[in-house]
Amino acid sequence: RRRAEGAPLGPGSLLWRIAADGRCLLPGTAAGILQLMHPGLGAGVTDHSNFFDDPFDRIFRSIPLIWGSIYATDDEEGEARGRRIRDFHPDIKGVDHHGNRYHALDPDVYWWAHATFTWEMFRATELVMAPLTSDEKDQLYAETVTWYRRYGVSDRPVPVDRAAFEDRFAEICADEL
Repeated sequence: RRRAEGAPLGPGSLLWRIAADGRCLLPGTAAGILQLMHPGLGAGVTDHSNFFDDPFDRIFRSIPLIWGSIYATDDEEGEARGRRIRDFHPDIKGVDHHGNRYHALDPDVYWWAHATFTWEMFRATELVMAPLTSDEKDQLYAETVTWYRRYGVSDRPVPVDRAAFEDRFAEICADEL
Protein backbone atom coordinates (compact mmCIF):
# COMPACT_ATOMS: atom_id res chain seq x y z
CA ARG A 1 0.00 0.00 0.00
CA ARG A 2 1.15 3.51 -0.77
CA ARG A 3 2.34 5.50 2.22
CA ALA A 4 1.04 9.02 2.93
CA GLU A 5 3.52 11.72 2.09
CA GLY A 6 4.36 14.19 4.81
CA ALA A 7 5.45 17.79 4.34
CA PRO A 8 7.96 19.85 6.29
CA LEU A 9 6.85 21.65 9.42
CA GLY A 10 8.42 24.92 10.38
CA PRO A 11 8.08 28.65 10.08
CA GLY A 12 5.96 29.36 7.05
CA SER A 13 4.15 26.02 7.06
CA LEU A 14 0.37 26.14 7.03
CA LEU A 15 0.08 24.08 10.20
CA TRP A 16 2.36 26.48 12.09
CA ARG A 17 0.25 29.43 10.93
CA ILE A 18 -3.14 27.84 11.59
CA ALA A 19 -2.28 26.29 14.97
CA ALA A 20 -0.87 29.64 16.14
CA ASP A 21 -4.24 31.31 15.57
CA GLY A 22 -6.43 30.87 18.65
CA ARG A 23 -9.48 30.54 16.43
CA CYS A 24 -8.25 27.08 15.42
CA LEU A 25 -9.36 25.91 18.87
CA LEU A 26 -13.00 26.90 18.34
CA PRO A 27 -13.97 23.46 16.93
CA GLY A 28 -12.00 21.87 19.79
CA THR A 29 -15.07 20.89 21.79
CA ALA A 30 -16.40 18.97 18.81
CA ALA A 31 -13.00 17.33 18.27
CA GLY A 32 -12.96 16.29 21.92
CA ILE A 33 -16.44 14.78 21.66
CA LEU A 34 -15.40 12.89 18.52
CA GLN A 35 -12.45 11.51 20.47
CA LEU A 36 -14.62 10.40 23.38
CA MET A 37 -17.13 8.74 21.06
CA HIS A 38 -14.46 6.34 19.76
CA PRO A 39 -14.90 3.10 21.75
CA GLY A 40 -11.24 2.54 22.58
CA LEU A 41 -10.37 6.16 23.20
CA GLY A 42 -13.50 6.83 25.21
CA ALA A 43 -12.90 3.75 27.36
CA GLY A 44 -9.33 4.85 27.98
CA VAL A 45 -10.42 8.30 29.10
CA THR A 46 -13.21 6.84 31.25
CA ASP A 47 -10.96 4.28 32.91
CA HIS A 48 -7.71 6.21 33.22
CA SER A 49 -8.42 9.90 33.68
CA ASN A 50 -10.41 12.30 35.81
CA PHE A 51 -12.05 13.80 32.73
CA PHE A 52 -15.62 13.53 33.98
CA ASP A 53 -14.75 15.18 37.31
CA ASP A 54 -12.46 17.81 35.80
CA PRO A 55 -12.69 17.95 31.99
CA PHE A 56 -10.45 20.96 31.70
CA ASP A 57 -7.56 19.16 33.40
CA ARG A 58 -7.09 16.88 30.38
CA ILE A 59 -7.36 19.83 27.99
CA PHE A 60 -4.94 22.09 29.89
CA ARG A 61 -2.48 19.23 30.36
CA SER A 62 -2.62 17.88 26.81
CA ILE A 63 -3.07 20.74 24.35
CA PRO A 64 0.15 22.64 25.20
CA LEU A 65 2.20 19.46 24.79
CA ILE A 66 0.41 18.40 21.60
CA TRP A 67 0.70 21.86 20.05
CA GLY A 68 4.33 21.96 21.23
CA SER A 69 5.02 18.95 19.05
CA ILE A 70 4.03 21.10 16.06
CA TYR A 71 6.38 23.93 16.97
CA ALA A 72 9.61 22.01 17.46
CA THR A 73 12.56 23.82 15.93
CA ASP A 74 13.65 20.75 13.95
CA ASP A 75 12.56 17.18 13.20
CA GLU A 76 14.69 15.70 15.98
CA GLU A 77 13.11 17.94 18.61
CA GLY A 78 9.65 17.31 17.11
CA GLU A 79 10.12 13.57 17.34
CA ALA A 80 11.39 13.86 20.93
CA ARG A 81 8.32 15.91 21.87
CA GLY A 82 6.02 13.48 20.08
CA ARG A 83 7.57 10.44 21.77
CA ARG A 84 7.22 12.17 25.14
CA ILE A 85 3.48 12.48 24.54
CA ARG A 86 3.24 8.89 23.27
CA ASP A 87 5.12 7.63 26.32
CA PHE A 88 2.38 8.91 28.64
CA HIS A 89 0.11 6.18 27.21
CA PRO A 90 1.62 2.65 27.56
CA ASP A 91 -0.48 1.71 30.59
CA ILE A 92 -3.76 3.03 29.19
CA LYS A 93 -5.42 -0.23 28.30
CA GLY A 94 -8.30 -2.39 29.38
CA VAL A 95 -11.67 -3.69 28.26
CA ASP A 96 -14.43 -1.36 27.07
CA HIS A 97 -18.11 -1.63 27.99
CA HIS A 98 -18.68 -3.96 25.01
CA GLY A 99 -16.07 -6.39 26.31
CA ASN A 100 -13.51 -5.42 23.66
CA ARG A 101 -9.89 -4.89 24.59
CA TYR A 102 -8.40 -1.46 23.95
CA HIS A 103 -4.97 0.10 24.20
CA ALA A 104 -4.14 3.78 23.77
CA LEU A 105 -1.12 2.88 21.62
CA ASP A 106 -3.16 0.81 19.18
CA PRO A 107 -2.35 2.69 15.97
CA ASP A 108 -6.02 2.96 14.99
CA VAL A 109 -6.95 4.49 18.35
CA TYR A 110 -3.93 6.80 18.48
CA TRP A 111 -4.47 7.91 14.90
CA TRP A 112 -8.14 8.68 15.60
CA ALA A 113 -7.15 11.13 18.32
CA HIS A 114 -4.77 12.82 15.89
CA ALA A 115 -7.35 12.70 13.10
CA THR A 116 -9.71 14.78 15.22
CA PHE A 117 -7.00 17.46 15.53
CA THR A 118 -6.47 17.34 11.77
CA TRP A 119 -10.23 17.70 11.29
CA GLU A 120 -10.19 20.59 13.79
CA MET A 121 -7.63 22.51 11.69
CA PHE A 122 -9.66 22.01 8.53
CA ARG A 123 -12.92 22.91 10.26
CA ALA A 124 -11.49 26.08 11.77
CA THR A 125 -10.29 27.30 8.39
CA GLU A 126 -13.72 26.58 6.93
CA LEU A 127 -15.68 28.33 9.68
CA VAL A 128 -13.67 31.23 11.06
CA MET A 129 -10.35 31.59 9.26
CA ALA A 130 -9.34 32.21 5.67
CA PRO A 131 -10.62 29.38 3.47
CA LEU A 132 -7.90 27.20 1.96
CA THR A 133 -7.47 26.32 -1.69
CA SER A 134 -7.51 22.65 -2.66
CA ASP A 135 -3.71 22.66 -2.94
CA GLU A 136 -3.40 24.28 0.50
CA LYS A 137 -5.72 21.65 1.97
CA ASP A 138 -3.51 18.94 0.47
CA GLN A 139 -0.44 20.63 1.92
CA LEU A 140 -2.06 21.00 5.34
CA TYR A 141 -2.99 17.34 5.33
CA ALA A 142 0.60 16.37 4.44
CA GLU A 143 1.86 18.56 7.29
CA THR A 144 -0.49 16.81 9.73
CA VAL A 145 0.95 13.48 8.55
CA THR A 146 4.42 14.72 9.53
CA TRP A 147 2.97 15.87 12.85
CA TYR A 148 1.45 12.43 13.49
CA ARG A 149 4.69 10.64 12.61
CA ARG A 150 6.47 12.57 15.36
CA TYR A 151 4.69 10.37 17.91
CA GLY A 152 6.48 7.27 16.67
CA VAL A 153 3.29 5.21 16.48
CA SER A 154 2.73 3.05 13.39
CA ASP A 155 1.36 5.07 10.51
CA ARG A 156 -0.49 2.03 9.10
CA PRO A 157 -3.91 3.70 9.61
CA VAL A 158 -2.84 7.06 8.11
CA PRO A 159 -4.80 7.65 4.89
CA VAL A 160 -2.62 8.16 1.84
CA ASP A 161 -3.98 11.62 0.96
CA ARG A 162 -6.55 14.22 1.97
CA ALA A 163 -9.37 12.65 -0.04
CA ALA A 164 -8.73 9.28 1.61
CA PHE A 165 -8.57 11.06 5.00
CA GLU A 166 -11.96 12.68 4.42
CA ASP A 167 -13.45 9.34 3.37
CA ARG A 168 -11.96 7.46 6.35
CA PHE A 169 -12.99 10.18 8.81
CA ALA A 170 -16.59 10.08 7.53
CA GLU A 171 -16.58 6.27 7.62
CA ILE A 172 -15.44 6.20 11.25
CA CYS A 173 -18.04 8.80 12.22
CA ALA A 174 -20.79 6.84 10.48
CA ASP A 175 -19.85 3.30 11.45
CA GLU A 176 -17.66 3.24 14.55
CA LEU A 177 -18.62 6.13 16.82
